[in-house]
Amino acid sequence: MPPVSATAARRARFWAARRHTLQIIGSIGVVFVGVLEAMALLLWVPRQALFPLALVGLPIGLALGVLEAVVFPALVQRVNLRVATLLQGVAHLLLLGVLYGAFLWVTYLLDLHQLWLPPTGKTPGLVQNVLRVAIIYLFAGSMTTLVRQLLLRMDRQRLMQLLAGHYQQPVSEDRIFLFVDLKGSTRLAETLGNDRYSRFVRDFFADASVAIATTRGEVYQYVGDEVVVTWPAKLGVSHANVLHCFFEMQHRIEERQSYYLRKYGVVPEFKAGAHGGPVTTVLVGAAHRELVYHGDVLNTTARIQAQCNALGSKFLVSDSLYRQLGAQPEYQFTHLGNHQLRGKAGATELVDVQEKAFYQPLHAQTLESTWPAGN
Repeated sequence: MPPVSATAARRARFWAARRHTLQIIGSIGVVFVGVLEAMALLLWVPRQALFPLALVGLPIGLALGVLEAVVFPALVQRVNLRVATLLQGVAHLLLLGVLYGAFLWVTYLLDLHQLWLPPTGKTPGLVQNVLRVAIIYLFAGSMTTLVRQLLLRMDRQRLMQLLAGHYQQPVSEDRIFLFVDLKGSTRLAETLGNDRYSRFVRDFFADASVAIATTRGEVYQYVGDEVVVTWPAKLGVSHANVLHCFFEMQHRIEERQSYYLRKYGVVPEFKAGAHGGPVTTVLVGAAHRELVYHGDVLNTTARIQAQCNALGSKFLVSDSLYRQLGAQPEYQFTHLGNHQLRGKAGATELVDVQEKAFYQPLHAQTLESTWPAGN
């Protein structure tokens, strides 16, 4: 592929992170309006009120999206759980009040005696009106929370494919995988104890998620202290997303090293391996359904990551992935020759990847606004 300038690559990643967040907020807003319209029909709202309700409901839905995708996750990480729950409840009550006011405004705008007109002809009282709006909001809020959870696990295109039954039967795909593993986890678990070590790993994964979102990666699995990230091959190679994901993780941890030292007395260190190729993707399980990838690519990537300690490297990629990436002015590549990976019949050529001096990560504040992480 043709060389990509460092500035163009950074700009693309910057907007990719925002696109992911805006996608979640927009989807929540649309779902909120859809539920609002459906409930309005069930509650005998006149048809001429449906369009005004959609107009006033969309800003409320988008506000709910901001709260669900940005504010509430940050609150849970930054303050006591009880305080976060209380603040979340207050925010929901405020939005409920705004929704009730919007219903009254639409009633006034259309010169209706009541917004909903039950077949019995009996005029509902104030309590009944408030309960109706509360039920609508609670139902819409539940649906939007479900949408947010689904979109946190995968992008909209993958979600649509799953809903369409695309992976009920095995599907061949070309994907890139990045295995990121914490170093010294056994020693850390003994030193910190189970509870503090669990919080330590949680914080690391939260910080790593910033880089994953920025580079439009999907978390395939969290396995103990390891996270497996994947991209469709074209997306992983585009702007060297697979490489940038690892180094953005490093910079995120560097920016927050004072926090880790203050809370745990140690800063996370990690190593990674990356490789790509054909895999088979399929939904498995009956009681619990999960999307899984099968193929030698995953085993090879895991073995490449395991070679980091032996070769004194923090980040290794296969030569085949290096050739896919093409010229990348932000990074320094060092060919380490062929190596026999455990369980592999033939040798695999490995390449060490490091940053060049002029590499510039995204600013910490821009990342904070994109994907809240633990503090």
